[in-house]
Amino acid sequence: MRFVIAVFMMVVVSCQSSPAQQNIKEYTTAVPTSDSALFYLELVERNVLTPAGYTRAAAHFVAQDSLIKTDAAYLMKAGLTCMNQEGSYRLYGVNYLILLTNKFPQDRYAPEALLQLALFFDGALGDGERAVEYLRVLLKRYPEHTLATDAKALLDLISVSETGEIQTVRDWLNNE
Repeated sequence: MRFVIAVFMMVVVSCQSSPAQQNIKEYTTAVPTSDSALFYLELVERNVLTPAGYTRAAAHFVAQDSLIKTDAAYLMKAGLTCMNQEGSYRLYGVNYLILLTNKFPQDRYAPEALLQLALFFDGALGDGERAVEYLRVLLKRYPEHTLATDAKALLDLISVSETGEIQTVRDWLNNE
């Protein structure tokens, strides 16, 4: 009977993975391969992708969404990459930057994410109201940040644009 119990215990113990094996498994899943979001995050960082490469990167970021959401730098890189694509990737990009500003408000990327959101909404979508909201949040949260000056200037420019004064200047310049 002792022999049967000893064999049973050896089988149970040998089937369980050791902490060292678990660490190896965790490490191997975090190693960038050519078909992973980590691989494309590295290429985005080095700025070596072609336009088609950025589209492939966006697809990998969306496919590995749970990884992207774990780190502010990942969110920033994936957000900007996706926002510069066509179609539904843009929405993912906007969501990544919004998540960055909410989940990691003290991260160094948070003010830049707010400025990028404002630029995107004003430029790409023509939504000056939403752009103004992001600029005001940037100025409220980070009044001493170096981007606060740019945010204030952009806020002034958008408000002038909304009053129609900028269109008057453009018309005048086009007639000259």
